[in-house]
Amino acid sequence: MESIALFSNKKDHHHAAFDLIEQARKCLDFKPDLVLFYATLKYNGNYQSMLDIIGDEYADIPQIGASVDGMIFPEDIRLDGAALVLCKDPEAKISVKGIKEKGSINSAEKLAQKIKCEKGVVFLHFPLVHVPNPIKSVQFCVKGFYYSNRCKTTNPKKQKEYAGRFSDYCDREHIFYLPPDIIEIFAKNTDYKIPIIGMNVLHTQARFKSPNIFCNFKDIEDGIAALIIEKENLDAAYDDIFPDKGRTLEETVNIVRNEFTVVKEFKATFEKNILIMLDGLPPMEAVRNLINVKKEDKDDLMNRMNKGNFQVQMPYMLVFFNKKYNGMVHTGFGSYYPFDLYPFFTDVSNCDEQVFLAYEFINGKFGKFISSLRQTKNQEKFKLFSLDVATLQAFGNKVFDYSDEIKKIAERNYFGIITVAPSIYLPKYLQSRDYITKAGPDIFYTSAGTNVCLEI
Repeated sequence: MESIALFSNKKDHHHAAFDLIEQARKCLDFKPDLVLFYATLKYNGNYQSMLDIIGDEYADIPQIGASVDGMIFPEDIRLDGAALVLCKDPEAKISVKGIKEKGSINSAEKLAQKIKCEKGVVFLHFPLVHVPNPIKSVQFCVKGFYYSNRCKTTNPKKQKEYAGRFSDYCDREHIFYLPPDIIEIFAKNTDYKIPIIGMNVLHTQARFKSPNIFCNFKDIEDGIAALIIEKENLDAAYDDIFPDKGRTLEETVNIVRNEFTVVKEFKATFEKNILIMLDGLPPMEAVRNLINVKKEDKDDLMNRMNKGNFQVQMPYMLVFFNKKYNGMVHTGFGSYYPFDLYPFFTDVSNCDEQVFLAYEFINGKFGKFISSLRQTKNQEKFKLFSLDVATLQAFGNKVFDYSDEIKKIAERNYFGIITVAPSIYLPKYLQSRDYITKAGPDIFYTSAGTNVCLEI
């Protein structure tokens, strides 16, 4: 696949879109088969206007993209602006499909039914968490308070029932997409034959009505989109920054003890993706004397969401252990909510009650965040890859050193997306080790430290 990546960060969104088009007209020497468009929160609220302009130029070509925190291309790493990537591959059959139905799981199931791919890859875009508009955000808080109060009962079955209802509400309103669940839907639909990559999207600075998914020049907001590339000899690589999992759950627990700084071990009560209690206390109350966090005030939360300065990345995390696959999954842990229940991005139904409150797992691992890119085999092929946005906070300005390192590996024909850690279904023949992030049948995900690269 041949590609050209263009970038603009002009202040006005119209000017930025036209700038991208003008750049393409000057340097493009092929007819594209695929359009990628990504933009940062700089243009929040104006994505559709930009897509309209670009769509007028390339309306008959499949397009996919999202709002992200940054992008990497042969000239630079940029954290503010918009990127247009035009690709050509006459040997590939390329299509993009998207959907926005009631409910995240329902949307994924209906989209998966539309996809047939015997060889190649499916590359998904969906929000890890979608912050709704102010009215729906208030409704989310009201529901959170309601179910938190119901979970104060001492009846464990009732606690799980109410937490399950809150989980169902979050799914219906597209507030959470749960990557392993979404990935498995598409893997099953394609008979577990091909890689399914999940580009999970979330901004480090949360804002109302974000992040956004782009599909065929439409901003489908909290919908889900799929890029289907049917072609022989595609290479999908996955890796993470962690050691291999243990042969038993106990071995994995001990590996994590050595890998992370464990603040305290808890007995957790949870249902689906809702944490109810830690050692019999509401989650934030249980850690009050351990870390510098407090329960969020609703009015302050709404104000900071409106201004776009609500910080998502947190230094602390909860580590769960998957009893079925002997893996682990962790999720950021902080004062995100004004109520007691603690929803997060993955279903932990298969996990043990033993949970670690931990931090520090990235020291000395700068190079491992692009480890999947190092597995690529042909410099001439197009590389589409991810960079975990956690690196921005972890390494500061040093993150720009990735630009030179990536250029050495991929030379010129590549594009990287800076957002939260991705998820993947990876057939066994593509797996190089026993990943500790195993969350399903050959499905790998955790909230930070994973990376993928698609070589076309």
